[in-house]
Amino acid sequence: MQSKLILEAQHITKTYEIGKVKIEALKNISVQINRSDLISIVGKSGSGKSTLMHIIGLLDSPTSGKIFLNGKDVSCLDETSLAKIRNKEIGFVFQSFNLLQRATALENVLLPLKYSNVPGSEWKNKADEMLEIVGLSHRKYNKSNELSGGQKQRVAIARALVNDPSIILADEPTGNLDTRTGREIMDLFKKLHSKGTTVIIVTHDEDIAKQTKRQIFLKDGEIA
Repeated sequence: MQSKLILEAQHITKTYEIGKVKIEALKNISVQINRSDLISIVGKSGSGKSTLMHIIGLLDSPTSGKIFLNGKDVSCLDETSLAKIRNKEIGFVFQSFNLLQRATALENVLLPLKYSNVPGSEWKNKADEMLEIVGLSHRKYNKSNELSGGQKQRVAIARALVNDPSIILADEPTGNLDTRTGREIMDLFKKLHSKGTTVIIVTHDEDIAKQTKRQIFLKDGEIA
C-alpha cells in the first residue's frame, strides 16, 4: 500500500558562511507533506522560505537533517542521482517562467522529456496533452516571446507536469502577474490538486496562501 506521506524534512538546518560570519538560514525545520496536498510555504523576504524550497526541491543540500521523498532518504545522494530524481519526481514552476524565449510553447513543454525514459515517439502526444490540460493548445506553435505573462506561466505549468511528477513546486508563481491572471493561475493549481496532484506553493502573499489547504509560516528561519 502506497504511503500517504510523500515528502518529509527532518530537523533541517542550513548555515551559510560569508567570510568569518555564519548565517543560519534554517533552524531545525521539520515538515511533512502528504500525497495530494495543496500547501503553501509562507514568509517575508529573509524568512528562509526560498532556502527551504531549494532544499525540498533537491536543488540544494541541508547543512544537517534529512529529506525523504516517497520514503527514500535522498539527503546524501550525488548530484547526478539528484538531477534524475528532480527531472522525474519534481515539476518546477518559477516566478520568472524560465522558458526558452525563441522556442515554441510545445518545444518548451517537450524539454524535460528529452532527459526522461519516455520514448521519443511519445513526446509530442505527451506535450500536447499537457498543453490541453492548461488550456493552451491553440498557442502551442507560438514562441514564448509571443505569449502573455499568464500564458507563459501556463506553459511553465505544462512543462512541470509533463513527466508526471510526484510534486509540483511553485516559487512565487503569481509574482509577475496581474491580479486577475494570478487568480486564473491559482484556479489552475486548485484544479490540478482536485485531480490528485501534490502542489507546494512558496509565496510571501498571504492572500495566495489562504487559497491553499494548509500553510507553513516561516520567520527568521523557523516555523512560526
